[in-house]
Amino acid sequence: MQDDKSLLEDGKSIYRQMVEAGQKISNHATDLYVKVTPESRVIINSYQFKRNVTTFISQLDHERWYNIPFAYDPAWEAKCAKV
Repeated sequence: MQDDKSLLEDGKSIYRQMVEAGQKISNHATDLYVKVTPESRVIINSYQFKRNVTTFISQLDHERWYNIPFAYDPAWEAKCAKV
C-alpha cells in the first residue's frame, strides 16, 4: 500500500522507477540503496522527497550510493502481508 505522497508523477514509487531503469539496488530494512549513476540522478532529481536522500560510499564496492529512507517497497509489502 503506497501513500500517494511517496509516488512519482507517473504513479510509480521511486523503488519501481529504479528497478525499471535497471539500476543497481540494495537495502537495509525499509531504506532503499541505489548506486549513483546518471540515470539514478535523474530519478532522484524528480523525487518529491529528494531533500531526505543522502549519499554514502559503500564499504563493499567503494562507490557512491544513495540512501533513500523508507523507500524499499518489498520490506513494506512483507510488513503489510503480516498484518
